[in-house]
Amino acid sequence: MADAKQVTKKAKGISIRFLIVAGMFLFSIAIFWIIADEIVLEKENGLDVFVFSHLHTLVTPAFTNAMLFITFFGSSYFLLPAYLLLILYYLVFRKNYKLSLDVAAIGITSTIILFSLKSIFHRSRPLDPLVRTVNGFSFPSGHSFSSFTFFGLIIFLLWQHKMNNTVRWALSVFFLLFACAIAFSRVYLHVHFASDVIAGFFLCVVWLGLSLWILKKFDRKQSF
Repeated sequence: MADAKQVTKKAKGISIRFLIVAGMFLFSIAIFWIIADEIVLEKENGLDVFVFSHLHTLVTPAFTNAMLFITFFGSSYFLLPAYLLLILYYLVFRKNYKLSLDVAAIGITSTIILFSLKSIFHRSRPLDPLVRTVNGFSFPSGHSFSSFTFFGLIIFLLWQHKMNNTVRWALSVFFLLFACAIAFSRVYLHVHFASDVIAGFFLCVVWLGLSLWILKKFDRKQSF
């Protein structure tokens, strides 16, 4: 009887968790689509104008230099070596060939998704950037999507390892806030609209969540 209650309780816990995750997934898709349709395609740019008008008061040479430093960590100059080091870590030091391939797959597919969407929407960047060496289309933000994906993956991996819970939570919050800072830097530097980086975040929630779910399902099938 006690075992039956435990099974029922566990099943209920799984069902609630599934509903929460599914809700977040559907919500993220909805927000991304609303931004893409209403702001990008229909050019309802009230949100972007509002954010730029308030960020204008924050612009100083020192803060700009700080944002240039932070934005580097969302670029391919940082993320490509970071992915390679992460792959090598699991391949060489952890002897986990499968996980190293999973990391590589997420890194490659996220890049394909990003540039495919950029080529579909063809949104021009803001006209008054604080830096002059930015090319390519604006929507969705590559720095936002890529940094949330990479640091989101790092957070996921942290929860797969045994460590002190306080340390794990502290690192998870740090990496999330750091990804947020990278996204913010893109808007501050006027190389992306606020809607670009918000869409990048929700795209990450959808794609990273879907990728991890697919890889987990594939692992279960392989284990039979």
